[in-house]
Amino acid sequence: MSRQQNFSAEVVTGALTFAAMFIFFSQGHPIVLFDGDDWNVISDARVGLPKWGGWNPIKVLPETFFPICGYFAAYVVMPLVGDYLTAFTLTAAAIVAIFVAAYVMMFVLFAREVLRLDQPATIFFGALFLLLHFAVFLHHNTQDNAYLFHTTDADCYFNYVLPNLLNAALVMLLARVDVTKKFFDRAELRSVALFFALYMAIFSSVLSSCILAIFVGVELLSRVDRKKFAPRKFFADNRSLFVVLIFWLISLLFELNGGRAKSMAHETDFFATVGSTAATVIQSLLFDNHGAGLMIFAAVTSAIIFARRNSDAAASETWRVLKKSWLCLPLWTAYIILAAAKSDATYALRPDVQFGFFFFVFVSFFAALSFWMRKFPRATFILPILAFALFTWIFSGKRTLAPSTFNHVPEIVCVQVSRHIIDQIIAADRAGLTQVVVTVPKGDDNDNWPHPLYMGENISRTLHAHGLISRRLKVTILPDVSLNARFNLPTK
Repeated sequence: MSRQQNFSAEVVTGALTFAAMFIFFSQGHPIVLFDGDDWNVISDARVGLPKWGGWNPIKVLPETFFPICGYFAAYVVMPLVGDYLTAFTLTAAAIVAIFVAAYVMMFVLFAREVLRLDQPATIFFGALFLLLHFAVFLHHNTQDNAYLFHTTDADCYFNYVLPNLLNAALVMLLARVDVTKKFFDRAELRSVALFFALYMAIFSSVLSSCILAIFVGVELLSRVDRKKFAPRKFFADNRSLFVVLIFWLISLLFELNGGRAKSMAHETDFFATVGSTAATVIQSLLFDNHGAGLMIFAAVTSAIIFARRNSDAAASETWRVLKKSWLCLPLWTAYIILAAAKSDATYALRPDVQFGFFFFVFVSFFAALSFWMRKFPRATFILPILAFALFTWIFSGKRTLAPSTFNHVPEIVCVQVSRHIIDQIIAADRAGLTQVVVTVPKGDDNDNWPHPLYMGENISRTLHAHGLISRRLKVTILPDVSLNARFNLPTK
């Protein structure tokens, strides 16, 4: 198979993935503006550098890409579609779909170059890989099933989902491209692009960047030769990977001294909290989903491969991949347990936080499956059947996927509420008013989340920045319980 044919297949795979994900995130489960966090960050762009002592010191990627998405939606897409909220949904869907497509393309390349599969097998591996992200949390005959691209609002797509996808994609790239061989010695387009991607990945979220950092650490360990280890030479030969780890450690220092980390820290017995958090997290990871079946298959295959690694070339190649994946899993789990114990244990139960664990599970599973595919090449014939069966199982009418909104409020209701809020402010601006009282549904008893009392200034700033109103208005938020009945929202 020629390189051009392989490239064409990967491009087609990426294009089909983008199309499917764009439809999913714009029509199936659209990304919508709804809660207070969405209206705040979307127009509050930060300088693209980490900020010592800031509220989110290292979140460069989410706090630059989300505002870019907002401005692009307002000034490029809205003139074409004629509606602000629709323009945002289409723009956000396109951005997330691009990241997912790139992520799947990196996996297809990984399957071809590292797992040594032929073109048909890699294409169907890519399809199965994508589908497993929707299947791992799926339960029979239930509503609102989580999936690995699921999160809690539009803001969290940029804070969690995109960083997860970028860091995992970089892991698969570094697994097949040796950046220690003078890769960064010259400022070529590919080296500059990779350096920028690594910067954005590290300075995105400490709950996502650990995916990359843990893999790099394991990769370095795998390169240690115990018989002739020379520290200086080892560092010089692997300087690029050490730089990634050093920058990641710096990002942790920034984050630990940030306002959000300090606000979430609690004064309890840390070691006791670690124990209870570990029990909760391990229960969730191993028993509350379908990942255990994939792990069992990978573990049994790993044992067979380990026994044959010295006499079977295919087994030896696959073992190198499996060994790294198995090392990454406990390291990721330990890191997340410590991070959750320090802040909030419930964070570790979110699918957008558990993404890293299942990413390494998927890599282990497909590495094990590739071993059998190479042993029995005709098994390729069953791959499209497996992909089709998995697709139909996921999207059976007996179950539904959860909307990525606060409290799983249906997306159409979120749009209706947001349009109700926007229309009041636009009407006040057109009437020449300088201030307006905006009614919103009654939320919680703390600050009226998801439409907090403090969001008036943020939404006024956003609508002005995006050209929907001529000037900033003083917006006072007034909870109105009658709106809950109008929009079929629960009262608290």
